[in-house]
Amino acid sequence: MGRPNEPPQPLSGVRAEVGGLRMREYFQSVEGDLFGAAPRASIPIKPITFRASALTPARSGSRDVTSREATALLIAAKAAAAALEPGQLVPRSFSLGEREWVIENGCSQDIAQSGLADIDPGATPRQDAFVLSARFIQWVERAAGPERLRTFMAAPIPQSMHA
Repeated sequence: MGRPNEPPQPLSGVRAEVGGLRMREYFQSVEGDLFGAAPRASIPIKPITFRASALTPARSGSRDVTSREATALLIAAKAAAAALEPGQLVPRSFSLGEREWVIENGCSQDIAQSGLADIDPGATPRQDAFVLSARFIQWVERAAGPERLRTFMAAPIPQSMHA
């Protein structure tokens, strides 16, 4: 336990790891550390048993990029050991620690509608993938900074996600 005047330790791997993580805390820590976002009551990454439906290519329309979608896509890319490059495929479902996860439907559509990635639809949610866009790479590098982004992507998955 730290002293009362010490700042809390972030959990994302950008800085030192602290035990007790689960996906919600991990997501909140990554989003907070990289983008300065406040913790959310609900996160867009769910256990694979969540009733996700297969995606279709995004409908027309656009929306602004948010840290919520960017964080979900970064965590999925990190879990897949995918390079952050335009055209790179990132699976919508992934293993992290000893569990399988999926990016929920609404967030997945928001990722596509905001231009962060195109959808490469599969027959099931486990087979869906995202195709990273140049806009995604530029947005996360500008919002998080290239060095913090590299540090996050290179950091190991926190041990508490393996519990």
